[in-house]
Amino acid sequence: MEQLEYRKLIKVLEQVAAARRGTLYPVLAEALAVHLGWVDAFVAENPAYLALGNGGEEQYLTTFRPDFVEEYVERWRWNNPFASRDGVSCLTRHGMATLGQLRLRATGPERDFADKFLRRNGIDDMLKIVVRSRATSAVSTLGVPFDGARRAIEPGDRLMAATLGPLLSPYFDADLAPASARDVTPARSADGAIRSNHRDEY
Repeated sequence: MEQLEYRKLIKVLEQVAAARRGTLYPVLAEALAVHLGWVDAFVAENPAYLALGNGGEEQYLTTFRPDFVEEYVERWRWNNPFASRDGVSCLTRHGMATLGQLRLRATGPERDFADKFLRRNGIDDMLKIVVRSRATSAVSTLGVPFDGARRAIEPGDRLMAATLGPLLSPYFDADLAPASARDVTPARSADGAIRSNHRDEY
């Protein structure tokens, strides 16, 4: 990793380390936007396709477009390419994946997910990063949408993603989000996040 990129990574971690308890996710989203140019990043806890047998409830913790999250939950979550066999394999082996690399072997519904849902919402590619808790083995994902017209995923982004996931683990351990109400409709919490419980995750 080049020295400049390493400095950006350190700035993200410093900002996350200074976050007060319960504010990790908004602080992380801001740090990623400011230092890495990763705008609208969001966290999902306990994704069903990576936390098999966990039995817990999935939660979306994001300030990213409530209407987008609602449409995903209601119509598109079953066709999420990251939940495909290739997607799970890539996320498990490498700790990260991009929508672009999964597209080659995507099914028709999975391509529709990208072309008819994501692209309509201004997203041309998506970077997904796995964060596993060393203390509890719980798993979360960090999703970063990219608008190809302004910002495409580059090799440096992939390297940063592979490096960042393990480094975030201790902070996720220390700042476990409180359980939200068990409803099926995304709702705003006090910190402005969208919290919704489902068995599949974006």
